[in-house]
Amino acid sequence: MRLGIHSNNTRDKDYSIANLCAELIIKHNATPVFDPCLEANELIVRRDGVVFDEFTTCDLIISIGGDGTLLTVVSKYRHCQVPFVGINKGSIGFLTDIEIDRLEESIIKLVNGDYKICERLQLSCKVIDVDGNTKEEYLCLNDCVVTRGVHLNIIKVQLWIDDQYVENFYGDGIVISTPTGSTAYSLAAGGPILMPHMKNMLVTPLNPHTLQNTKYCLSENSVIEIRFEKFEHAPIISPDGREGVDIAQNDRIVITGCEVPIKTIDMGYSGFFETVRSKISARGSFYEHKK
Repeated sequence: MRLGIHSNNTRDKDYSIANLCAELIIKHNATPVFDPCLEANELIVRRDGVVFDEFTTCDLIISIGGDGTLLTVVSKYRHCQVPFVGINKGSIGFLTDIEIDRLEESIIKLVNGDYKICERLQLSCKVIDVDGNTKEEYLCLNDCVVTRGVHLNIIKVQLWIDDQYVENFYGDGIVISTPTGSTAYSLAAGGPILMPHMKNMLVTPLNPHTLQNTKYCLSENSVIEIRFEKFEHAPIISPDGREGVDIAQNDRIVITGCEVPIKTIDMGYSGFFETVRSKISARGSFYEHKK
């Protein structure tokens, strides 16, 4: 069995956790694989059994860092079509299932296939210009955020669903999220929590300047279209926290569910709602005591 290892060395100093993972994987009769770009990196452990190869050869991919790291790893390696699992070296870690104090236990479970697979919906997002040309396409595991730019002006967003006009939002923007992303920005904006295996999309406005604050829960097959009234300062699109293409006048954003899910590994250490409760409770304490 071959296990790919990707580590965020701003979280995993000197690749110490990555190297420990590699040692444990070898100890339990499997092969640790690092991306070939790290072959010249002297911080990576050198010993028999460590391989530098493409992750397409792997049975699963381990991400070491926080939720942002795992989203980056998914974005980079989603074409490998293998399951992902995260080791938590971030702040809280909704998506990172493995804590450091259970590392060897978790490696044994991974090598033995002692886990469940969760298939998570992705968003397919296109930015289309006034002539109908696709300017950029994105896949998002968490969410696609459309928000005002560097100026504090509100933006005016027109929402269409399945070719039907729904309403205008005036405010800071709008979040389109998957069930995975329902515990992220959407939750902070007042959206509901969905279980990760569900196949729905959430539409959550950001600080709408209105007496109503309507959210929408849609089928994965629905087509969401975001249009803009004329703006003085261009809004920003951010797919999974990444920088998106510049938005021009008369551009529109079209979002629907992607047919290909992302597979993540559920180690079975806690139930979903137990995780949500403990992680959200811990978040405030973490930032309060962070130095």
